[in-house]
Amino acid sequence: MTWWMKAEAGKALRGGATVFALVASGLALPASASPTTVPGTYYGEWQDEKNRDEDAEPREFVLINYFFSRLTVTNQVGDPSGLKGVSLGPIGNLSGSAVLVRDLTAYYAEQRWIPVIEYSPWFVDGLASFRAQFEVDFLWGRAANTIQPNEGGGFNADEINIQTKNVNVALYPFRDPSKLTILVGTQPVYDTYHDPTRTPLNDIIRTGYKLTFLGSDATGLSLFSSYKGNAKLSLLPLGTVQADKASGDDPRLKYIWLITGDYNYQVRPGTNVGVSAWALRDDTKGDAFAYEGLVKSGPSSGGLGLFTGTPRFNIERPTGTVFWAGANFNHNIDFRTGPFAASGFIMYNGGEYKSSNPDTALNPSVKISGLSANAEVLYNWGRTPNDVVTLEGMYTTGDSDLNDNKYKGAFTLNMYGLPGAVWFNHKTLLLFPFTNTANNYTGAVTDISNQGYGLRAAIATGAMDLIPNKLNLKLGTALASSDVSAPRWVEDVPRGRFIGAEVNAELRYTIRYLMTVGLHTGYMFKGSFYDGAPRVTTNPWAAFTTFTWYAF
Repeated sequence: MTWWMKAEAGKALRGGATVFALVASGLALPASASPTTVPGTYYGEWQDEKNRDEDAEPREFVLINYFFSRLTVTNQVGDPSGLKGVSLGPIGNLSGSAVLVRDLTAYYAEQRWIPVIEYSPWFVDGLASFRAQFEVDFLWGRAANTIQPNEGGGFNADEINIQTKNVNVALYPFRDPSKLTILVGTQPVYDTYHDPTRTPLNDIIRTGYKLTFLGSDATGLSLFSSYKGNAKLSLLPLGTVQADKASGDDPRLKYIWLITGDYNYQVRPGTNVGVSAWALRDDTKGDAFAYEGLVKSGPSSGGLGLFTGTPRFNIERPTGTVFWAGANFNHNIDFRTGPFAASGFIMYNGGEYKSSNPDTALNPSVKISGLSANAEVLYNWGRTPNDVVTLEGMYTTGDSDLNDNKYKGAFTLNMYGLPGAVWFNHKTLLLFPFTNTANNYTGAVTDISNQGYGLRAAIATGAMDLIPNKLNLKLGTALASSDVSAPRWVEDVPRGRFIGAEVNAELRYTIRYLMTVGLHTGYMFKGSFYDGAPRVTTNPWAAFTTFTWYAF
């Protein structure tokens, strides 16, 4: 059976209007189970595996329903008006979602519905599957009788609010998806080597680069193969614009192209190492949109970074190339070969943007050179897989002068999407955003670049099943600082590097299979990073209740 994942965090905010159906609900939609849902040539093998005379035959049509709702009480408040019901971005910004933290209490409820449809007709004989997925999000009590995304929870409702998530065809030339899958169309795109249409979400967020660089949806072509190792190759146009139509009477589309190549090899059972090489080419001269007509994309955008937590380069109408080279590993992430597990990555990003304006008063070019690293260790100490303690660290280089012609920090696809990357397995609620969400994705750090100033973070958690496989309690703590000193909020108040420290607790109860309710609370002691910040005058806190149900 095939699943898709997106929001619970990724794409929590798609195109600025969706907050992560990838993330959403923390981006946690499920993923897969069997070689394929297509009976075809597998029918005989399926029939002969066991005595299945009483079993239902494999289905041609599969419908998976994902429903999520969340009630929030907090003093961390973003303005949802700019992106039509969605608020996101780092706290303290004066614009964007303008997230403030003060002595006040706000509350709201939100919900999300995502149906996933898969059709694998008998007559294609195992050669193909069609998949489609859309999304409906809204805040309770907000808007009715109109047409817009992320709205429609008001009295009367009657809202046209259906957002396209994925529409694609998977081709299996060898009738074996593990040998070769060709994925054509609108699809989830992540910075892992796994095929997202066939892989459980937990594997995706704990392998590769954990959605810290790329986690969203896009339309294009991807190839997956696990014939010898695991290989992935994707070609995706991320955006287009007629950049020279007005100035040069040239109506041709200019593109943002992304090509990614990943390879992973199993060195021993349960232990994998991988390498990656990606490249992005942007010829749109800063005129393409991440949110059509409102928020432009790319490193020169005056609005995007305020929502996603990325820096803005001091350049106008840029064209350029960015490349990434990385390595990653994971060991025993499902605890099948022992109680210890680990994962991590290292990634270098480089490149250069050049201004297409010969008379520019800003930088004629900006060179990029940044490094990111992550490591996590886990220990399954108890009776169930949920009895786990974890320790994780994240590091990214920072840039103390974002206005010069060199950028020394991490470069993620949050530079091009709303969002474009959604690291959401960090297990925090405030220091990094709580990604079990539909419309609101705010926190101290929302991109690993930390607005260009870099990041040093440590996260520790301990969890146990109070009732085995039924009631789980998790306690966590985390702290973070910037890698370099950031400019002062106000001129007469010094600003430090320490972002803050968080403590949190989460209690989850499984009502029935794939149906859970949760209570989540967090408190963050703000650090000197916010000294002088006019919109962060007290310590952030929040309490959430969640209800999640996967039905198929």
